[in-house]
Amino acid sequence: MKKRNLLIITYDYPPSTGGIARLCHEITSGLASFYDTIKVLTVDTPTVSTPYNATDVEIIKMPPKRIQCEIATIRAIRKIKNKPSYDVLCGIWHPEALLAFLGGMKNIYVLGHGAEFLAGASKMRKYIWLPIYSKWMLGKAKKIITNSHYTKKVVKGIQPKSTVVALPLAVNHTFFIPEVAPKKADDQIIRFVTVSRILQFKGHDFILKTLEKLPKELRDKIEWHIAGTGPYLQGLKALIAISPIKSQIYLHGFVPDEALPNFYNTKDVFILATREEQTSNQVEGFGLVFLEAQSCGIPAIGTRTGGISDAIEEGNGGWLFEQDSTIALTKILTRIIEAPDHILKQSINARARVIEKSTWDVYCKQLYKILSE
Repeated sequence: MKKRNLLIITYDYPPSTGGIARLCHEITSGLASFYDTIKVLTVDTPTVSTPYNATDVEIIKMPPKRIQCEIATIRAIRKIKNKPSYDVLCGIWHPEALLAFLGGMKNIYVLGHGAEFLAGASKMRKYIWLPIYSKWMLGKAKKIITNSHYTKKVVKGIQPKSTVVALPLAVNHTFFIPEVAPKKADDQIIRFVTVSRILQFKGHDFILKTLEKLPKELRDKIEWHIAGTGPYLQGLKALIAISPIKSQIYLHGFVPDEALPNFYNTKDVFILATREEQTSNQVEGFGLVFLEAQSCGIPAIGTRTGGISDAIEEGNGGWLFEQDSTIALTKILTRIIEAPDHILKQSINARARVIEKSTWDVYCKQLYKILSE
């Protein structure tokens, strides 16, 4: 049987945190049984957090300074023998895919996430970076594997001749599990929860304004728990300070991976109102937190922006609404608060949908098929 090896080149890998780091880590674990060897070329990052399912793979760490890192990565790739036996999976198209190409690799696959393919307000990205450099680099890749159908469409807009496959992300369903008896207070309060980097495009301000506009008899039945840190935190705190529901809002700061399942399980409904704007390259390419919550049996509310429609299935574990539509979100919130039995039904649907379609086992089997075709 022909020997097959996998090389993952990524600047984002545990102990670094973030969606790409988690994705690459899950891939190394999930593909271990399909390859003879797996190597990971990554950056030597100071410890941030310990992954919840550490995997024994060969991790080769590059120096943290950018130029030194890139030179060292190319050298490490060139030293690899029997290159045709390697599938090379790049965490992102730049610079990882370029380094793989310069290192002499042929079977180059690129993971696509969303924001890296958008120009935003940058003329350089709009007229040079994306239409020239990115188009050339994507054309060199054997396949681009995107996290959503939204991202697939964006990639095709840059390089129409590329082979692009949409493979929506997954979640560790054995780690993010519903508690048999969640520790929720028996006080008839609906606890909404948001876990995210606190950035303005994430829509915390929109959620706050919508909650404030609910009739008082509904407002009195809610709490909103916010986890995360980020550059918009101070702005959000200022809005909360003058809010009529400030006593019902709780800021929890950064919640580490190992504490997330319990954090989700003590809440009732996940909510995030991410925005998408033509002049910005900030977008929710998928939204892994939506799946984490649903895996814990917590139904999710999200906007029809970016790849969120791949993370939430309307009426099957969650609800979707149009960006910045106060009327649509108010309708969802009102229904939930007035008839909490909807939460229980969608909670069951959420967990069942994850088990059927969105486990890492399902994802990695599909990924291996894509890499093998």
